[in-house]
Amino acid sequence: MNPAALFFASGDSLYPGALLLGLAVIAGPSPQSRGLRLLHSLATWLGLALIVMGCPPVSGWMVAVFLVAFSLWLIPKGWVRSDSPWSRVRIAAAAILLVWLLVVSGSELLQRRKPRISGETNDHLIVIGDSISSGIDAHTAAWPIILQQQTGISVRNLSRAGAGVLEARAMASQVQPDEKLILIEIGGNDLLSGMSAAEFGERLESLLSSLTMPKRTVVMFELPLLPNKIGFGRMQRRLSAKYRVFLIPKHFFTEILSGADSTSDGLHLSESGARGMAAVVAHLLRMKPVGTATPE
Repeated sequence: MNPAALFFASGDSLYPGALLLGLAVIAGPSPQSRGLRLLHSLATWLGLALIVMGCPPVSGWMVAVFLVAFSLWLIPKGWVRSDSPWSRVRIAAAAILLVWLLVVSGSELLQRRKPRISGETNDHLIVIGDSISSGIDAHTAAWPIILQQQTGISVRNLSRAGAGVLEARAMASQVQPDEKLILIEIGGNDLLSGMSAAEFGERLESLLSSLTMPKRTVVMFELPLLPNKIGFGRMQRRLSAKYRVFLIPKHFFTEILSGADSTSDGLHLSESGARGMAAVVAHLLRMKPVGTATPE
């Protein structure tokens, strides 16, 4: 997959974007020198573009605060007198922008941490997913099969190519009450369709409410986002917290795609990618390879 696309899909562009825009805000009004003005303008607009493409799934009111503060800060210094109220508004907008950049960057960094998955993770695994997990090539083993071969833990793969959250709800009906470990890799097809974030949230809540129960461990991959689809990320985070579902940060998946020959078509996993995915899941779920002793 294209490295630039992965850079944005992972959310990594947020941090250099926040740094560039923050430096532009700290530098103050546009400098007198033409060269410095060009650098200031470049830092401002490139920083903004990187933040937008990083797709932090912040709330609607946080987006509104950013847009208002950014717009007010952009008012040229020459348009307002230094002793006018608008001058103080511009200074306040700059302060709000800096706080926003620090808060959002810091919270997203915390979201990148490896989840501490507690509960039963050595029980047999149920996978609910789309073509990433089902595979699209009969000659290439899907990652759940490789995971089972590597760890010796039974894996039941209910995934189907082209599936969305609605189809995943049907898959969930096949899960038995005594099956205690569920991994969900779903939502990419919904995100690329015309579905709204609200509809996605309703369907995802139906799925999670049907799967979660005491003494069951449910894990879900976070979706890489598009700028107009950050609502999907908000829904995933809100509902995973509500139903105590462990959310795997999206950069774990994009790092798999970034490997050499990891995909067959830029998205679907090749044999190398499937092995990488199996290794990541085994690591996150603390599944040991066959023949490896578990430390006391």
